[in-house]
Amino acid sequence: MRLTALLLAAVTATAAAQTVSVSPETRAELQQITGNIMLSGQAYEYDRELADTIGPRLTGSANYMRAAEWAQAKFREAGLSNVHPEMWTIAATWEPEAPASGHLLTPVDHTLHIYASGWSPSTPPGGVSGTVVYLKSFDIKSIDSQKAQIPGNIVFFDRESLGEHPDFGAILLGLEHLDQMKPAGVVTGSSSKNGAENAGAGGELGEIDPVPAAQIGLEDGLLLKRLLDRGPVTMQFSTTNRIRERVQVPNVVAEIPGRDPALPIVLLGAHLDSWHPGTGAQDNGTGVAGLLDAARAIKALPQPPLRTIRFVLFGGEEEGLLGSNAYVKQHLAELKNIDADLISDTGAQPAEGWYLMGRDDEKAALRNVKPMLDSLSAGGTSDNVDFLFDTDHAAFDVHGVPSLVLWTGVDKYFTLHHQASDTFDSITERDLQQGTAVIAVTAFAIANSPEPFAKHLSDKEVQEMLKKYNKVDEWKSNREHGTLP
Repeated sequence: MRLTALLLAAVTATAAAQTVSVSPETRAELQQITGNIMLSGQAYEYDRELADTIGPRLTGSANYMRAAEWAQAKFREAGLSNVHPEMWTIAATWEPEAPASGHLLTPVDHTLHIYASGWSPSTPPGGVSGTVVYLKSFDIKSIDSQKAQIPGNIVFFDRESLGEHPDFGAILLGLEHLDQMKPAGVVTGSSSKNGAENAGAGGELGEIDPVPAAQIGLEDGLLLKRLLDRGPVTMQFSTTNRIRERVQVPNVVAEIPGRDPALPIVLLGAHLDSWHPGTGAQDNGTGVAGLLDAARAIKALPQPPLRTIRFVLFGGEEEGLLGSNAYVKQHLAELKNIDADLISDTGAQPAEGWYLMGRDDEKAALRNVKPMLDSLSAGGTSDNVDFLFDTDHAAFDVHGVPSLVLWTGVDKYFTLHHQASDTFDSITERDLQQGTAVIAVTAFAIANSPEPFAKHLSDKEVQEMLKKYNKVDEWKSNREHGTLP
């Protein structure tokens, strides 16, 4: 999941609510799916293979390509059809060639706990050094007030610099403005303790940033701010990164063909890529493993669902939802034929139900599915819109496609998110199986209903939805920067 997070908005008050029908036969099939996953599920083993034997999956890296081949093989083993990669182009791939290093020079010689920021260039030999300039805010006027100090020096910012309610688009504008002032380097402060830094991107949209960037641990950042309160501070850091330009990256697609190919399909998605400090077991190995096992359990039924279920593993989520944006652009004319898209990207704590993207009608649509989800302790819905454009549902949402994101507890997830501790030993098998069952039960119920899940919103209704949640400006800035299609 991207650092700024998840959801969307609401239908108009006049929109008629629809309800997925669940026949006695469908209910029996949902019980078979649940029993298969909870008693014989493979999600835990899938996640182990992905995290332990393939490892971190930076978009376009050799590990990512291995993961894409592995996922296709697992879909084929489960008996799915139309298994194939769909290629899109990332501006550049990025991997650290060697560990970053850095230290404070004055007023104290202090070795830093430091990571290279993703998609930032290597420093020159010997690194970069300069006086540290703390960035108070990403507001353009605030940056301009410090423009005399920035050129040739090292800019430092932390969570406080982002403001109480960070606007991803405004932050991107601020970073672009900052780059034009030609600092020698940029250092970000982490909310994670020294040695457990939270990796993130220096560049945007898979493009290499013009300025070398790195991240330091929480305690190092706090020390730096205390020193800055008392006078000038100088710093040096060095990074060596491996970069390849214009690389073809696969999304992985597979299907369970429905009994009625004329009906709109149900799409299940998760992102295959991860950050590099850990092995991406939680973010988003859990989502990938859950989709694979949901596919296995549904395919094992005596007959397929009424509607086709399509499974898509996206690349480039961590760099700005690149793979899902590419998918939507490639399939723009077909979006009307997607009955619903369901995304899993919140880790493997017990599922509580589904985020509704602010779509009140989706709660009514799930009414007949709720008893089965209640039996899994996951019949809840959330209308939380704090995290709007931050995982792979977003490109579908802004085109009016009904969407759901798996709702799990995230307190454990956010202690591991993008960190070296995001490894397989953090996974609890029973919790992962439960979340997988929620995904499979919901997807099959929607796919086996002759009634549509929910209405597609028009462009006008999407705009009304965004206005309701004061998200129009953020939507515009994301579109301007290419993080939404």
